[in-house]
Amino acid sequence: MKKWLFILLLLCLCGGCGFKDIDKRFFVVSIGIDKSEHKDMKYRISLKLAVPGNSLDNSSAQYELIAQDANSITEAVRLLKSKVDKELDFGHAKIIIFGYPFLKENGINELDWLNRRRDIQLVSWVAVGQPSAEAVLGTKISHERMPGNSLLLSFGKTGVESGYVVSEYLFNFYRKKKELGLDPILSIVESANNHFTINTAVLFDKENVKLTLNSNETRLFNIMKASINKVEIEAPFQDSKFFVSVDNINSKYSIRIPKNGPPYVDMHIKMRGVIEESASGPLEINQLSQYEAAVCQSSEEKIVRLLKKFRDNNLDPLGFGLKYRSRHFGTVEEEWRTWQALYPELEFRVGVEMKLEGVGVIK
Repeated sequence: MKKWLFILLLLCLCGGCGFKDIDKRFFVVSIGIDKSEHKDMKYRISLKLAVPGNSLDNSSAQYELIAQDANSITEAVRLLKSKVDKELDFGHAKIIIFGYPFLKENGINELDWLNRRRDIQLVSWVAVGQPSAEAVLGTKISHERMPGNSLLLSFGKTGVESGYVVSEYLFNFYRKKKELGLDPILSIVESANNHFTINTAVLFDKENVKLTLNSNETRLFNIMKASINKVEIEAPFQDSKFFVSVDNINSKYSIRIPKNGPPYVDMHIKMRGVIEESASGPLEINQLSQYEAAVCQSSEEKIVRLLKKFRDNNLDPLGFGLKYRSRHFGTVEEEWRTWQALYPELEFRVGVEMKLEGVGVIK
């Protein structure tokens, strides 16, 4: 008798739990946060919902995009629930897009909801959408087999390996917003003609948009950070130029503060690759050392120029300040005050070592 009473009690308890069958859920795969066009509203929240199919062919990559204007993200999500007939499940939301106009006006102060929600994965990718997050989420990719999978393949580097993509997790983006000596940077995803273009990035000064990097600067940033292994480099040679396909990059740096002289960053970058194209025709294998020297000189000049641009805008996406703080003792306030006085005077000494393995297969 006691056994049956116990089972009945368990059934009563389970009857009030929040469990929903999978066929009664909508899985949110992407979240977009934009500026509302209504003057009395702050946000326009977009959710990309995966619609399950019967197979993995291209026709099964169906989705539904819903959007709502509100004065808080919480309110917008509650109102969005009134537009669907199933429970919204955020456990598969792996892409979070901020609209570029929204960030220009509001900065990156709207991470509270994303970090407090226990069902939002902190390993979600974060990026900036142009012209808006809703436009990016609404882009229908003809070859996409699963909703939102194109951006996952781009940022996760499980598909394309591009030297222009800056991949950033939500947890790391939030950390950079708080960490002294390391500034946030995000890729810009441009949507046009039913495809994505990801080759630029935007830098923040903890709060607001501060600097936009073009495609060449974004590629150089990835080289300095050594977050990629495959990238293409252009190098002038005599009255022409050639292009190198790099397949291995190693980068390291140290901060030097000599007693007699200005402080400087000593950066060393090692690369290995092969010449992929020449604008002047065939190249001679016995001149490899000259080609290597041309790549090194050109790369060093461009990298120093970009580092000075970061310094002059008081931005530190590579974490020079964080490394300085980790090697000096004192209170946080003292370390940070010292570094802020030091950074504007910092010089950059960059050494690039290029190892060319050949000039291609032309004979």
